[in-house]
Amino acid sequence: MKRDRSEFYNGITDNSHVYFAKMSIKSLNYSGYTVSEWLSLHDTHTTIVATLLCVLMNTRSMSHSDDENLFPLHISAQDVWILTSQALLHTLPDLSREIKFIRDNCRAVFDAPPMNLPYTLCRGTSEVPFVSMSFQGTAADALCVAHEFGHALQLHLARGRFIPPVLREIAAFVAEKVLLDLVQKEKPELFAPLYAAWQQDNTIYFGSDAELLKDALRSPEGPYIYRLNYPLARYFADEIHANPTQFDLESVFRGNLSLSECLSRMQSQIRAASMNNYLPEVPEAEKDRPAINAYRSLGMMALLDIDYWQGESEKSIEEYYSARLAHMQVQTAFVVIGNERKPIGYAMWETDKIDKNVIHLKRQAAPFGDHLYLQKKLQTLFPENAKIYSHHTRSARREQVAW
Repeated sequence: MKRDRSEFYNGITDNSHVYFAKMSIKSLNYSGYTVSEWLSLHDTHTTIVATLLCVLMNTRSMSHSDDENLFPLHISAQDVWILTSQALLHTLPDLSREIKFIRDNCRAVFDAPPMNLPYTLCRGTSEVPFVSMSFQGTAADALCVAHEFGHALQLHLARGRFIPPVLREIAAFVAEKVLLDLVQKEKPELFAPLYAAWQQDNTIYFGSDAELLKDALRSPEGPYIYRLNYPLARYFADEIHANPTQFDLESVFRGNLSLSECLSRMQSQIRAASMNNYLPEVPEAEKDRPAINAYRSLGMMALLDIDYWQGESEKSIEEYYSARLAHMQVQTAFVVIGNERKPIGYAMWETDKIDKNVIHLKRQAAPFGDHLYLQKKLQTLFPENAKIYSHHTRSARREQVAW
């Protein structure tokens, strides 16, 4: 029997309706729900989220700070709370009454025991939200104050209406971003450590949390954990903040913006980003070190296949390596290097034993959209009148004319 959304709400936030914000990676909080149910809750599916995840893991920077985020800021939690309200008032003037109400009436406890996780609690439509955290005066703590303010404001505006978890975290992350905007202009002495803390958090959200989500998408009937929300929410918060004319920030805090709407509005950006070649430049071949060149070629093929998938990434390492080594030994494998000296594609083929003008392509991979360029390069390697057939393991017609 399909569980209703209110029940899922309880499950994903621990039966007290707690909105956990900055949980330790060790606190995975298995909820009893599945990844598939989480996807359905957001009206999306595995393929779409996997594509977006690939984009954000390849395009989002994850700079490590020098622990600036741990240095004391010499600012109180209450001062950060006020600064966050000022930042939101500047960004969302039409919500000024609600922002001021949360600023002045939300019960926020900033001296919780250090081992307690920060959270914002919904106490029903007749009471204001409750915030609890242990503020130690670090830059990371300051961002957490802004994060919880964002949750509290959205809870107040929602008036008890259910908001899916990714959308809740988007609002909280946007609150952090607008605080960064304000301090850069009005409190520049705070900006460097706060920005370092933001970047440090990215190493978690786009690093270990993204890996958790990647693994979870491979087994949709596996358990859902709350941290799966963070990579997508962080990505969309960045994009929404960077494109204010494309998104209505007020609708974010009111909980009226759906994940499917976010995806729809950003299709062109996602498509463009997914085609960007993020691979490193390749050194020039070393004539006196053929073994090194061979290992580099194998590495480039593996990197290209990781993004391209389509039947190769699921093979065992032994099977994958043996197939490529065999082709390289008879010079029927070719990696194409683009103008930026980055690998853009590769191919493997066999020459027909009876007719040398018949070429059977066993593998073509061009994950960044350079299929025509790969084809053009391959044509220079084959006889002018060669007949080229492509091998499709997942097609009813295994052999098809390639060009």
